[in-house]
Amino acid sequence: MSKAILFDASKCTGCRACQVACKSWNERTYTHTWCEGTYENPLELTSQCWMRILFNEPEEVKSWDELWWHFTKYQCMHCTEATCVKVCPSGATAKHKVSADDKEAYVIMTDPDKCIGCNYCVATCPFSACRYDAKEKGIYRCRLCFDRITQPPEAFQQGKMHKPLSDFEKLLEQNEAWLRNKPACVSTCTSGALSFGERDQMVAKAEERARALGGKARVYGKDELGGLHYIYVLEDEPETYGLPADPKVPAGVTLWEALIKPGAPWGGIGLIGLAAAAGLSYVIARRNQGLEGKEG
Repeated sequence: MSKAILFDASKCTGCRACQVACKSWNERTYTHTWCEGTYENPLELTSQCWMRILFNEPEEVKSWDELWWHFTKYQCMHCTEATCVKVCPSGATAKHKVSADDKEAYVIMTDPDKCIGCNYCVATCPFSACRYDAKEKGIYRCRLCFDRITQPPEAFQQGKMHKPLSDFEKLLEQNEAWLRNKPACVSTCTSGALSFGERDQMVAKAEERARALGGKARVYGKDELGGLHYIYVLEDEPETYGLPADPKVPAGVTLWEALIKPGAPWGGIGLIGLAAAAGLSYVIARRNQGLEGKEG
């Protein structure tokens, strides 16, 4: 069974403990930032910051008493129809199995030893969720804490390095809900906004929560791009949370995968046709636009 993280926006307090835990576990360094009139920090994903909390403010606020935020946990979504996997010419970006029993592999990671720095994945991702690091020469994004979720719970029990255990530590040891082979962000969430488990269970839990909230509450990620492995409970439209309402794999990417990408089944024919040229031009143009914008 595939795994997924559930983010309940109605419970998020914007404390960003998950953001700190992600950087700490993955040993990422600091990112130089500056004040731009927002509590968001940093202002965008980087190779050192793989996830961040968005502070989405309402468009119209009549008074300070009405000021509030719609918080969004923003990172790689681990799409079933992953654009980054489709366009990667070297095979560096691929889906990985959580266990040998998995029929499908949904955790997406990039092997830096295979990455050629083409930036096609960066340019075509519908969520703009992966980043290239020229110094480390690789693509970096949320890995769903692959190194945690593939380990047995006993590998992450705490409190054994010092004796005696406190009452609270004993409670953690005994409480299955606190098993530490969950992703770092989930283990750190203080408000209960994050859950981790089988994807079907997370979808069911999200739908139940959305029904309880009523109003405009909805589930996001169940069907988008074949199903995301981050499931969201939103209290308003996706755009309010900085999420695309209907993310799609661009047609140019589909042509690239089928006709031009190394190892493509119709590669020999595709290189001759105009469709193949269009697919190649699309991917390269998007990549170049992204790089030029970054340099600017």
